[in-house]
Amino acid sequence: MTKRSNILIYLLAFYVVLQFLWWGYQILDLGALVDSSDEQTSRRVFMILGEGFVFILILMAGFWQIQKSIKKEIELSQNQNNFMLSITHELKTPLTSIQLALQTLSSRRELKEPQKQALVDKAIAENDRLKILIDNIINASRLDNKGISTDKTDVDMSLVLKEIIKNYEKRYNIKSIRLDADESAIVYVDAFMIETSINNILENAIKYGGAQEIKISLKKKGANCLISIFDRGPGIKEPHQNAIFNKFFRIGNEETRSKKGSGLGLYIAKQFIQLHGGDVFYQQNEPVGSIFTISLPYEK
Repeated sequence: MTKRSNILIYLLAFYVVLQFLWWGYQILDLGALVDSSDEQTSRRVFMILGEGFVFILILMAGFWQIQKSIKKEIELSQNQNNFMLSITHELKTPLTSIQLALQTLSSRRELKEPQKQALVDKAIAENDRLKILIDNIINASRLDNKGISTDKTDVDMSLVLKEIIKNYEKRYNIKSIRLDADESAIVYVDAFMIETSINNILENAIKYGGAQEIKISLKKKGANCLISIFDRGPGIKEPHQNAIFNKFFRIGNEETRSKKGSGLGLYIAKQFIQLHGGDVFYQQNEPVGSIFTISLPYEK
């Protein structure tokens, strides 16, 4: 469908250009038949040609805008299709794990206490994962409908980061997240939005970086608080770096990529931080991996 639409647009544009060239030739040919000394006739011929040239420029600009709009709509449709494929898997996986854990607890009464606790922890972790996914869908919808506003209070980012790290280490049974904080940083922010943004970035770092060390740094730079998350994953290649914060954007195709996701996490993170007058930046980690930096202003 995409190829056919583009071919039709280009053929129509080519036909219009040819027609204008033919009309221009006919006008010039007619002008040559009249008295060349007639200044008024010559002026009218050039006026018609000038207006025709301006019209063709406007028409070509219209063709270009139509093609651009079609391409944008097709990309959005493809991203939404990928989102539906991924979200189906993302919703079913934790639900299946929770159901399996509960069925095991219900049917196998002889399980020892550590085994029971492991199943309970697994169900809680999958429930948390499901909650994050549902929250992201709701938050994305609220952002689209401009139905979200900040509820700011003084927040100690050092304490927030320590609590987030504690929760992730328990959820994934890892001890590879390290916090590097120079000092406590009191920032006037919406705690929910900031925690959601950090969680979304950290979730990606764990998903793609695996059990390798993840470092979170908390620094003060001028009037801004900088929160940087370093991972040792594969990183993001140059062509995709400007698109990773777009809604629904994910590298690859949902039917072939190995890591699942909704394509909403980084989009929501950036939108939430920008609501605070800050921003989120990406850069390559060395020798491998990614660095996501959240910049938040201290001022109220």
